[in-house]
Amino acid sequence: MIKIKNFPKNSRITFLGSIFKDIKNSEWNITIGLENDKYSTKDQKYILNHARFSSMPLLARNRRFNQTETFTPFNESTITIKIDDLQKWDVVINQSNQYHFSHIVSDIHAKLTDIEIVLPQIELARVLFLHNAYLSRSALDQRCLSREFDIIKGENQTLINIPTLCKFPPSQYDNVGMRRLLAWILLDTEARTSFESISKKFLSEKLQTKFREFWNFNFVPPSLKGAELTLKVYLSPKKNKYYVNEILAISNLPSEINHTVIFCSPTFTVKNTQVSSDSSSGGSKPSRNEDPIIDNEKEANSDKPAVIIDSPKIVMTLSSPFETKKAVIKRSGKKGRLNNDDINTLPEPDVGTGESTIFGEIGRGEFENCQDESDDLELFMKRFEAFQAMIEEFKSQHNILPKFRFTISKLPAVNRSKVHKTDDGNFRCIAEAQLEFQNKQFVILEIDTSDNRKSLSTLIIKVDSLEIWDQHFPKFKEDIIKRSLRWPTAKSLNNIGIPKGVNHPKNKFEIAISDKEFKDWVKRFTEVLKST
Repeated sequence: MIKIKNFPKNSRITFLGSIFKDIKNSEWNITIGLENDKYSTKDQKYILNHARFSSMPLLARNRRFNQTETFTPFNESTITIKIDDLQKWDVVINQSNQYHFSHIVSDIHAKLTDIEIVLPQIELARVLFLHNAYLSRSALDQRCLSREFDIIKGENQTLINIPTLCKFPPSQYDNVGMRRLLAWILLDTEARTSFESISKKFLSEKLQTKFREFWNFNFVPPSLKGAELTLKVYLSPKKNKYYVNEILAISNLPSEINHTVIFCSPTFTVKNTQVSSDSSSGGSKPSRNEDPIIDNEKEANSDKPAVIIDSPKIVMTLSSPFETKKAVIKRSGKKGRLNNDDINTLPEPDVGTGESTIFGEIGRGEFENCQDESDDLELFMKRFEAFQAMIEEFKSQHNILPKFRFTISKLPAVNRSKVHKTDDGNFRCIAEAQLEFQNKQFVILEIDTSDNRKSLSTLIIKVDSLEIWDQHFPKFKEDIIKRSLRWPTAKSLNNIGIPKGVNHPKNKFEIAISDKEFKDWVKRFTEVLKST
């Protein structure tokens, strides 16, 4: 539960209004309409309040704050729509001068057809761009991205040089989803243009009175052609329109990025990954607070450690996911632009929201608001090339065509263990082959150990039933993490199958099919299958 100090208990957001700041202050705020649960007169039921604009990751209509009681859910429907071209939607302005998009849509699951929906522009911007306090503040600063990120494009990869003074939270470079989101904003033409349209509109449209500046949020959206949005909507019977309270997820988000993106900084560091699975890169690991109190009235102190504020996650999936990495700059004083010779790709283990200063009174907070669920398994296929080639060679030698399956899946996060991620920050995957040989059924398993975290043999399990194995496989993957990246014991496979290991060649990742080591690997693999 999120607590905001100046909000009443059990308050509910009814609308988001103008962005403003007092002339004497530097921090921008956003006007918020609240339904006040505790009021003595009817006039006090709905009140106006404000929050810092840097708190936008939290702010969606109908969300409750400082909750002490359980309330009946608001009358909402959940629908999923497919976007044709968002830039062709109508732009409408409501009675309080806030900008919305309007369009006739149908739910892809046929729940509602040919309805008019009204989508607040600020809600769309929130889920596309405003995923943490830094991005919320930066959206109002026209030259922030150009000033804080130096982009060096190559044929097969893009380097993003991060100057020492860049204020993007260092710990969030460890988050694969946040890295991918940041790369999308920086490198995708439509996304970058849309993000920067916020500050352009802001600078050209904001108004000033004697004591205050204010602006009604609006921007130019990306087209989002083919993307699917899952929305919380409610029907206004009077107007016969569906109003969007919140966007829950965006899937199939279009992207023009088709290569690896490497974030480079001289400040990135990493501890010896063989010493501790909890080591952190890029400075000390921020603590996490599941029940924070956000104070909109005090400045954050930049000398105090950052705190990760758990907030409702927005599920985002890219139509074509790309790989991201971190790298340390070896020669930070070198003149000219960076190249591959100047960096070392790092092994890496796996928050007040206002601008922080050394004079602040309270600790700093940062949101982790992006949950990336892109189908990026194909990116990791290359880490199993040798294993897959060995299986293919065995199949060819023994004419195994039917009843064969090869899949790759991610190992799950279990408790606080970090070994479900590789040292380059990506999810650690497991390859699974199922085949029938000499009238026996086998499951063959290989774990990505390209970061040399552990030396694991290929595991062969003779199973009586592939159906029973499929049901057990999720628990099997959890046990791998619980055992700190070791295969589960034979005892744990009782009534499921008989396990045996096959040693890899020493240079598995550089091996060629013509090498003697590869042929010996296939031979050992075949002998184990025959003897099991």
